[in-house]
Amino acid sequence: MSDKRDLLIHFDEENQQFIFYMVDTNKTAALRAEAFDGVRPDVAFFKEKTPDEAEKTMGSMVFSGLDHGSVHRVNIRDYKAESEAAMKEHIAELEVASRNNDPEAQYNLFMEYHSRTLRFGQRSDLQRAEELLLASANAGCTDAKMALEDWPLLKAAAERRINREPSV
Repeated sequence: MSDKRDLLIHFDEENQQFIFYMVDTNKTAALRAEAFDGVRPDVAFFKEKTPDEAEKTMGSMVFSGLDHGSVHRVNIRDYKAESEAAMKEHIAELEVASRNNDPEAQYNLFMEYHSRTLRFGQRSDLQRAEELLLASANAGCTDAKMALEDWPLLKAAAERRINREPSV
């Protein structure tokens, strides 16, 4: 048994309780390996804030995550609406940075437009994704250069989605 412990937070929806478990990291390794890569704010992100702001931010992240995975949400706030608004603001900031030839912003927008193509099947989103990927790679973005190697496969998958009959 290691001395290092992970915090496991369980929301018991039926009893409307939060249960906090301290679990040996060896016992959570398989779960962490199989799970979504997770939100990964650095400790420095929290240390830049006042203690109250850091605790509020962490709490918001925890409640948002728990609500996202629940059938009967806690609803301290409408985290889904807040997340959507924050994402729109983030995309708008990326659009501005992209127009100013920021290769990282171009790469992040490429991922957004490719994702939109897969969700909504719009050819214009795929074209925009490709433009952004090429601009970012040409500007030297390492992630974009690596994605460019896989672009033929990614593009083909997106084109299959575009050509698919719309769901009714």
